[in-house]
Amino acid sequence: MIRLKWEGHYLDGKTAGKKPAAVELTNDSLMIRTAGGINLVWPYHEIRQAQGFYGREPVRLEHGGKMPEVLIIDDPEFLNSLHELSPDITRHFHNPTTRSLRRRLTVYAAAGILGAGFCLYFWGIPFAAALVAPRIPMEWERNLGQSTLSALAPEEARCKDAELNETISRITEVLTAGTPAAYPFRVYVVESDMVNAVALPGGNIIIFSGLLERTGSPEELAGVIAHEIQHITKRHALKRIIEDSSTGLMISAVTGDVTGAMVYGVKIAHMLARLRYSRQDEEEADREGMRMILSAGVDPGGMIRFFETIEDENTAPGILQYVSTHPDMRQRTLKLRQLADSGDKPFGKYRPLPKREEWDRLRKSCSGEKQSRVD
Repeated sequence: MIRLKWEGHYLDGKTAGKKPAAVELTNDSLMIRTAGGINLVWPYHEIRQAQGFYGREPVRLEHGGKMPEVLIIDDPEFLNSLHELSPDITRHFHNPTTRSLRRRLTVYAAAGILGAGFCLYFWGIPFAAALVAPRIPMEWERNLGQSTLSALAPEEARCKDAELNETISRITEVLTAGTPAAYPFRVYVVESDMVNAVALPGGNIIIFSGLLERTGSPEELAGVIAHEIQHITKRHALKRIIEDSSTGLMISAVTGDVTGAMVYGVKIAHMLARLRYSRQDEEEADREGMRMILSAGVDPGGMIRFFETIEDENTAPGILQYVSTHPDMRQRTLKLRQLADSGDKPFGKYRPLPKREEWDRLRKSCSGEKQSRVD
C-alpha cells in the first residue's frame, strides 16, 4: 500500500532555521504544510534531489534557483512511495529498488576499464570516477579520510592551542547548524608555513597555519571552511582521488572494502595536499560555500576578502601553493560578490563569530607555539 503522508523539515533557503512540515504525495506534486502555517506546492518536475542515494541517508529535496528551498525527509522509504504513486514523472528521483543492481553494474564497469588497456585509461578512469564517487559507501569514505588524516596531520604536528581549536570548532558548528550533514565535520590546524587547506574524504579538514595567519577575521576563516566543506559534501576530493589513483582503489571503494581504504589512505595522503580541482568543482564549492555562509547568517564579505587577499599577494612566498590549487582567483572573487549581493542581507546585520576582537592573536597562536618550542 502506498503511503501518502510523511513528516519532514522545511528550510526556506534564507534563514538557518528548520520548520517541522507535513508532506503529502499527489499524482504530480508535493503538498507541504509547515508548522508556521505556510502551504506550498512543489511540482515533481521542478524538484531536485540532493541527498538520499544511500541506504540510511535522509532524503534532501531542493526547489528554486540560487537560494533554493529545502525539504528533508528522514525516512528513505519516502522514495519508494514516490515511485509507486507516479512512476512516469518521478524517474529523476533515486529509486532505492535499483541500488544493488547499480552497485553490481559499477563494479563490472570498473573491471571492464581495468581490462580495456592503455588506450582506454586516459578517458575511462575519469568517466568511471564520476560514476562511482556518488555511490561509494560512507563508511569506506570515512575510513579513507581517517587514514589520510593520520598521514597528513599526525598528532605531533597539530596545533595544541586549546582556545584556537575551540574557536574553530564553534565557527564550524555555526556554519553547519542549519544544514543537515552526512558527515561529522572537524577542522584540524597543522603547524606549517604552507598557505593551504585540504578537504579529506569523510568530513575532516586540515588548515595549515600558514593559511590561518593570512586570515584577517574569523569570517575569512569561515569562508575557507565553508568552501572545503562543500568539496567534501559534493565528494569532489573523493572523485579526484579515484580518478588519479589505480583501478584497484576504485574496486575497493565500490565493494566497501574497509581494509583497502586504510591501505590506500597512506599512499594518497600527500597527493591531497597538491590536489587541483576542476573548474566545475571549484565553482560549485564557491557557490554552495557562499550559500552556507548566507544561510548561517555570517558576513559573506569575509569569504570575499580572503580570496582577494590571496589574489593580491599571489607572488608572496607560500601563496603560490594555494593559488596553484585554486586557479582563476580574480574571476572567482567577482562571482562570489554576485552571489553575496543576491543574498538576503546585503546591507543588514550579520551574526558575529566568536573571538573576533582577539583574532589577530589567535591566528598566530600556532606559529607562536611552534617558535617557543624551537627557542
